[in-house]
Amino acid sequence: MKKESVTGLILAGGASRRFGREKARAVVAGRPMIERVYRAVAPVAGTVLLSVRPGQEDYGLPVRRVEDPVEGAGPLAGLLAGLEAAGTPWLLAVACDLPFLTEAVLRTLLAACRPGVDAVVPRTPDGRRHPLCAAYATTVRPVVAEQLAAGRRALHALLDRLEAVHLIDVPAAPLRNINRPDDLPTDLR
Repeated sequence: MKKESVTGLILAGGASRRFGREKARAVVAGRPMIERVYRAVAPVAGTVLLSVRPGQEDYGLPVRRVEDPVEGAGPLAGLLAGLEAAGTPWLLAVACDLPFLTEAVLRTLLAACRPGVDAVVPRTPDGRRHPLCAAYATTVRPVVAEQLAAGRRALHALLDRLEAVHLIDVPAAPLRNINRPDDLPTDLR
């Protein structure tokens, strides 16, 4: 898929409660997690958005900030902000706490984007779907808005509501997220 058809969205508006400090700035193998995610997303997206809380910084990245429309509503609010701001057929939404994510995994997802598909979501060998690293057709915006308005914030519930979700099998390692400092491999801190 041509990068001009894709808007990247890095979801960074969370409070990092479990991490105990600003998770996006945590260093993994010499770089902040958010920078590592940006480096995976930027080559495959024409524009990169950063979903943040009101007043939150942009981490010095060359991105366009979008603020969550409902503060404290979790990644679904960030997804909605990205869908509303995207001027492309596809939004590649990625959480900021996936420091091992690769451009290759994202290209694999984007290669499966087709007309009539609502979302392309990675599935790891344990069968888990990963909606915080997925490509969404921007046409799903009304469904996301309706789900958020109804207070149903779980992204897995959103996937269940979409008509055409394409699952792509990927290895687990690139989708390993970091929620607590102890999740960081000691040799990469």
